[in-house]
Amino acid sequence: MPARASSRVDGEVDMAYYIARAADRKFFDVEGVPGLRQALLVGHEQGASHLEVSLYELAPGATTGWTRCPFEESWFITGGTGEAAFAGLRYELGSGDYGVAPVGVAHSLTAGDEGLTYLGVRAPKPPTFDGARSSIAAKPAPGENLGRPSETDPRHRFVGHFEDSDMAPYAQLSMPGYHGPNVKNISLRMMVDQLLGAQHHTVFVCEIAPKSGPGQAAKVHYHPFEEIYYFTSGGMRGTLDGKEEVIETGDLVWAGTNGTHGFVNERAEPARWIEVQSPIPPTSDGFFFPDDWRKLPEEH
Repeated sequence: MPARASSRVDGEVDMAYYIARAADRKFFDVEGVPGLRQALLVGHEQGASHLEVSLYELAPGATTGWTRCPFEESWFITGGTGEAAFAGLRYELGSGDYGVAPVGVAHSLTAGDEGLTYLGVRAPKPPTFDGARSSIAAKPAPGENLGRPSETDPRHRFVGHFEDSDMAPYAQLSMPGYHGPNVKNISLRMMVDQLLGAQHHTVFVCEIAPKSGPGQAAKVHYHPFEEIYYFTSGGMRGTLDGKEEVIETGDLVWAGTNGTHGFVNERAEPARWIEVQSPIPPTSDGFFFPDDWRKLPEEH
């Protein structure tokens, strides 16, 4: 069963964390999009206020169709082949490719002969009020085919490609919002961010070194934004809202705004995950470590 924790403040429920277990995952047909199946990992019903994350399966030859959305939509291809089209350009897709369609930009994904599987993110999360339209059909011109995403071709926009060799050596964390010794033995590779064209969320790959126990991985902390960890290999032991949880490959952890969380990797293999943050973290004061604040002297 999914794990979750919540607190009640002034009569309102504030979700601290949620775990979508791989063993509980179920795919459903997406209404109005033949050939597309979705497994919702976290969204409004799970407590998220800023994002929605799902796994998708697009059948061979099927297409999502052209849409414009009142949110950003990004994707990370996990298997198969296909094509992405948006902003007057077309890209061939394979494993490791990623991209983001900014707000209001018409876009579509089409699967090749092998089908297409991907992790999809929407931020801000789709509107839920009565009469809201989560997407609007569009019919733009097909656009120029630029082949696979390339980060050295200046014509390419909103796309990129990830390889294992992109991961840097393990070190202390250094990223917008925090750099310092409270998160150690970590490697990080940004994918979707403001440089790529996103304004509401980030997507990146992280890895914690093997045998990174207490004090050698990620100390308990919280953020002024939501984030998810989708584990693609290995696993870790997490402290979420003060509770111990074991996270395995295929599981997704969502931490709500101000929800405390920390991780250690006591296994003999690296732990790797895809991380998503929304809203985009501030350039400073994005990480808060309760233990550091407890050590401050009382002021007189």
